[in-house]
Amino acid sequence: MGSGPLARSVLVRLGIAGIVGLSLAGQPAVAFAQAATGKEAGSAGKRWEEEFSLWQKVSAGSDVAQYEGYLKQYPNGTFASMARLRIAELQAAAKAKPATGASDEAEADAKAKAEEAAAAEKAKAEEQAAAEKAKAEEEARKTAEAEKAKADAEAARVKAEEEARKVAEAEKAKAEAEAARLKAEEDAQKAAEAEKAKAEAARLKAEADAKKAEEAAAARKLAEEKAAAEEKARAEAAAAEKARAEEAARLKAEAEEKEAAARKLAEAQAAEAERLKAEAAAAAEKARAEEAARLKAEAERQKAEEAAAAEKARAEEEAAARREAEARRVEAEKAAAAEKARIEEEAAAARKLAEEKAAEVERLKAEAAKAAADAEAKAAEAARLAEEAEKRAEEAAAAERAAQANDTAARENEAQDADTKNRGLAVERADDAAKREEETFQKAVLDGSEKAFRAYLDAYPDGRFVADARERLAALADTARQAAKPKQESETATAETERKAEQPVVDRREAYMDRSTRVQAQRWLSMLGFNTYGVDGVFGSRTRAAIAAWQGASGYRADGYLSRQQYRALRQAAQYAEARQNRQRRYQQDYDVLEGPVDGYYERYHRDDGYYNGGGGVVIIPGY
Repeated sequence: MGSGPLARSVLVRLGIAGIVGLSLAGQPAVAFAQAATGKEAGSAGKRWEEEFSLWQKVSAGSDVAQYEGYLKQYPNGTFASMARLRIAELQAAAKAKPATGASDEAEADAKAKAEEAAAAEKAKAEEQAAAEKAKAEEEARKTAEAEKAKADAEAARVKAEEEARKVAEAEKAKAEAEAARLKAEEDAQKAAEAEKAKAEAARLKAEADAKKAEEAAAARKLAEEKAAAEEKARAEAAAAEKARAEEAARLKAEAEEKEAAARKLAEAQAAEAERLKAEAAAAAEKARAEEAARLKAEAERQKAEEAAAAEKARAEEEAAARREAEARRVEAEKAAAAEKARIEEEAAAARKLAEEKAAEVERLKAEAAKAAADAEAKAAEAARLAEEAEKRAEEAAAAERAAQANDTAARENEAQDADTKNRGLAVERADDAAKREEETFQKAVLDGSEKAFRAYLDAYPDGRFVADARERLAALADTARQAAKPKQESETATAETERKAEQPVVDRREAYMDRSTRVQAQRWLSMLGFNTYGVDGVFGSRTRAAIAAWQGASGYRADGYLSRQQYRALRQAAQYAEARQNRQRRYQQDYDVLEGPVDGYYERYHRDDGYYNGGGGVVIIPGY
């Protein structure tokens, strides 16, 4: 019983000291815990106000349940240690109530002292709470200001990036507009050139048609020669037109390539600007991250200043990037202007070249007309010689018929079988002679030399192909004379035209052909019935006409120039015709069986009405 007041006094003393000590020791720990766990300074201040208000209400009374409620709500609160001491004190006081009256005075004194100490402690705690509250409010204010500065910096960065994006888009749109304008100008220029070329072609065609209409009134043979000359002129005009079209296509392709290169350069520059922008953004982001990590350990004032410095550096980098992009754009515009000027110069040069080629075509047409007139005169002379040869052949045939008549009269009394035998032998000899003559002439044509044709004339001075052989000899002599003549300015216009006609035509379609290949092509054409009037390896007007005739008969476009594919087709046709000639055989004495058709082989077997021309000939044509 006596221990009760002493225990209470000791407890009161311990409680006062414990309250003071624990409050001094626990207050910073609780404040640190709250500061560490709080996410925002504003919410921390609000919680502090609620806790302080509750503690004022609880500490005003002596209810143990209210202290326990405070501890339950704030187990680690600022006043948790004081609440626990107060609970222990109240519980000890409740247990010491039955004490004697002697201890009441001491207890009253102790209680007064305890209340004084509690009041002093309470005042001190309130002062500390007020200081803590002020500190929390100051921290909340600083945190809010830092968040606001960070938000302002982020808004400024976003705005700067948006402005940079808009500037890049404006530059890109300007570059695209400039490219579109250049393309439109190029298209307009190409359209004008195409119209001019079309008008020039129409004029050339109208002139050629007028000339053809005028020459159509001449004789049939003259018209054929003129048609060949006109065909050559049209082929040359078509070649010139095609060359102009190819040149225009080349210029167009070059312009398109340059335009594509300009677009590619603009795209590369835009990509480079995007890359630089991305690198600058990445560098700025990295700098901001490093700056934020460093600023966590420093004061709020230094953090704001360094953030402003980083933002200024980023703005300067973006300004430098914009200046560099502007410089590149100016350089691209200068390069585009220079390219445009060069394209216009090339187009002017191409137009001048086309005009020169057109003038050259007109000059060649005039020379071709003159050459055609000379060729007509030569053809007339050849026709006269052919008529004389035909007359001599008719006289020789009359003499042969007279000899045969005399021979028949002398043998009237011979037996019928001997007469039939002799007549068959005579027909066979005549057929053999005609066959040998034709084979000799074909060999001379294939050989194409002057020696071969003279050998034929020596062997058959009155043969069926004498006129043709003489004409070929004359053509070969003209070619030899033209090759032997020096190129002098005093030559006549006709000789100059013929010399140019005999020169090889340099064309990309016949670039694969050498002289031996051209000679072989002339031989094949002559063997197939398309006369080239000579085998010298020079593709003149007659050879071009023969090539065009063969192309038209074979289903190709008759332009007078042999491509690789057409050369192979000509070779196959000549080999097939030669094989058919070799398969010719005689099966019976009175019946000739020929495998054909072979050009010129059936003239002596058919009349104009389609029937056999006597002698009992039979023609077998495969496939009929």
